[in-house]
Amino acid sequence: MTDGTPGAKPPLASVDELREELRRLGYFDSGLDRFVLGGDSAARPRHSAASVAARLGLIGGALFGAATLLAAVGFDRSLLAEPRDLALLASYLFVAFAAATGLAALAAGAFASALARRGGRGPSGAVARNAGLLAALPGVVYVAFWWRSHLVDAGWLPQLVALALSVPLLAALGRFGSLAAVAVLARHADGALPEVELSRRSVLPLVALALPALVAGLAAAAWFDEAAPAAPDFAVRSTGLRVRVIGVDGLERRMAQRLLDEGALPGLQALMSRGAHAALRAEPEQVPAIVWTTIATGRGPEAHGIQALGPRRLVGMRTPLLGGDEGGAFASALASATDVLRLTRKQAPTSVLRSAKTFWNVAADKGLRVGVVNWWATWPADPAAGGYIVTDRAFFRLEKGGAPDREVEPETALAPLRAVMSGLGGERPARIDHFALAAAAALRPEHGPDLEAVYLPGLDIETMQLFSGASAADLATLSDRLHTLRAAWQATDAALAAEAATLREDEVLVVVGDPGRLARQAGGPAEGLLLLVGGPARNAALPPASARDVAPTVLHLLGLPRSDEIDGRVLEAALAPEFLAAHPVRRVAAYGARPATRHRESGFDRQMLEELKALGYVQ
Repeated sequence: MTDGTPGAKPPLASVDELREELRRLGYFDSGLDRFVLGGDSAARPRHSAASVAARLGLIGGALFGAATLLAAVGFDRSLLAEPRDLALLASYLFVAFAAATGLAALAAGAFASALARRGGRGPSGAVARNAGLLAALPGVVYVAFWWRSHLVDAGWLPQLVALALSVPLLAALGRFGSLAAVAVLARHADGALPEVELSRRSVLPLVALALPALVAGLAAAAWFDEAAPAAPDFAVRSTGLRVRVIGVDGLERRMAQRLLDEGALPGLQALMSRGAHAALRAEPEQVPAIVWTTIATGRGPEAHGIQALGPRRLVGMRTPLLGGDEGGAFASALASATDVLRLTRKQAPTSVLRSAKTFWNVAADKGLRVGVVNWWATWPADPAAGGYIVTDRAFFRLEKGGAPDREVEPETALAPLRAVMSGLGGERPARIDHFALAAAAALRPEHGPDLEAVYLPGLDIETMQLFSGASAADLATLSDRLHTLRAAWQATDAALAAEAATLREDEVLVVVGDPGRLARQAGGPAEGLLLLVGGPARNAALPPASARDVAPTVLHLLGLPRSDEIDGRVLEAALAPEFLAAHPVRRVAAYGARPATRHRESGFDRQMLEELKALGYVQ
């Protein structure tokens, strides 16, 4: 009926005529239309919009949730090993996308209603189409940002698959918006939607639309994991050498050179005069966990899997989600939103997220004894047959006390480590370094590793505490802070000299100095320092090297081939010609996939994150 006001619309004709008009326009030709429009009996536009949005939300939650779950499995195959996490993630995604789709449908209905009030028009294909475009617009923006943060560096095949999936999904979102607009426009014309009885036969294909694709996608992902070609077999061709790698964070080349010129670093000066040295081109990432995993694997974060310092874990899930604050503005905003809603929480990086083998993994797989101390993302400790793994959580666990939880392998190494802890002194950054070196020294005689890797973060932590944040602007204490930093450099220099003094004739010392976080924040290319001393290492100044050259060079010194998957190269210029003649560089297609590790939450997770915050790694 009309309301008697000027310009009021005449009533629509019978429901049958409305049904015929909608059918003529193509809105009742599919089960989707019957499910969305046929069950709507609300008389008011607002109620009709809510009813239609709820139905569209159910469909959107199933469809878009399934597609996103497939994408998540594609980026993190370890989800396949956790059916409980997979089911929980599917539930989260269904709810999230159901709500998002419902809101998009409401927005499309409101848009159509506004047009109807302003223009005096009833249902029309043009209005519905425009409302559909409005509903699809947020989806386009989301896909664009997601593409930038996840696929911009991916190969053509992942991008093609993502394009093939995203286009029809965006088209479906637009279709949902159009249906919401039709429902609202019909009410503005004082008509009623037809009472169409829903049957299971018409609804079931809609609700289960995502199920076949989901099952097929998960099965394909599992099949590809199982059917992946085995890594080529290769043998160790013994060189008779042992290798000791010391990673020093915060060893910026220009600062080192200035102190060398002043004669303040005699230990480093002696090492450079005995062996090969080069400027080390730093990785661009600001996060030490990413940088030092790249050094250990010779591969970038997109390949090794450590892509953030604070990966998120959905409440109730054991599997951390990839990404975090370091994934760009879009990922940071999304992570912050989920934190505010208390749906996720940060977690320290772990070895579970690392998908590529480190140089010590490759060596251990071929029967060499390895010892690793304090390297980033080594918790939970890998098995160490005949060797030892002291993870990046060991110092903090031993300092705080409590029952051990895979911080050290084998657990028999805990006794000497507790003895090491009891003798530590000084400021905390220095204590962490002292612990790492003393732990290696305590375990070395018993295990006699062929390969040892020790990470020292103290210089980087000290530098950041002295010259970043509020302390950087305190000019009154500048002289004292420079004096403290100089002392930290000299302490690191003395530690390197002490390590060099314990080298045996068959050992090669590899010092990997990364410039650290402050040097990267200053802008411009940051450089570290790389040294090889002992054994076949030449006394030579080398051209700049890449941080990704460390892993293949270390493995070559042990008699292992360089994998074609590794981005770096063997630094042949650092080695004596006679050694290269006797042990030419070998190549192999791949080292094989790192065995998946089951996710298991630790009671120390929260405390570890607090420790990283206290040291300035996490904001």
